[in-house]
Amino acid sequence: MKKRETTAADRAIEALEERWANVAPGNLPYHILLLSKIIDRTTAQHVRETADLSLPEWRTMAHVHYLGLCSASEVASLAFVDRAEVSRALGSLEERGLVRREPHPTKRNSRLVSLTDEGKKVHLSIRGERGRFFTDWVSDLDEAERKQLDSGLRQIIRRVVTLAPHVMDL
Repeated sequence: MKKRETTAADRAIEALEERWANVAPGNLPYHILLLSKIIDRTTAQHVRETADLSLPEWRTMAHVHYLGLCSASEVASLAFVDRAEVSRALGSLEERGLVRREPHPTKRNSRLVSLTDEGKKVHLSIRGERGRFFTDWVSDLDEAERKQLDSGLRQIIRRVVTLAPHVMDL
């Protein structure tokens, strides 16, 4: 019987399993962080190849789309990131014509931001592909397992916030 050739995916899974196994099974923060980092790397590569965007630029665009007309502070708060990161991303997105800024009607030193028509096209293109990625990532789980995963993650986040409500910056 001929041995199957090891693929890049096989080697990557092996490295992942090794990292996963080197940490205590109950180390939930590490495991979630590892998953998050892998998703970040996948997303960063995708948005760079699709629209020549950085990960902060993409996330800022996605949050502006979600919020509609909004301030940089609102984006930073929703995204749990530093306002300076959002401001830098908005500056480069504005230079590329993907967002526009306008004066805030009631706050003299503030500006509101929204996606331009071109920004909406770019967002839609990336978001559609991202949605297919998300569906594929959970394709090995049946509907009950997906609901259980969602419920479990919600329970964990509620408990974390119950123990440290200040992290929500309300």
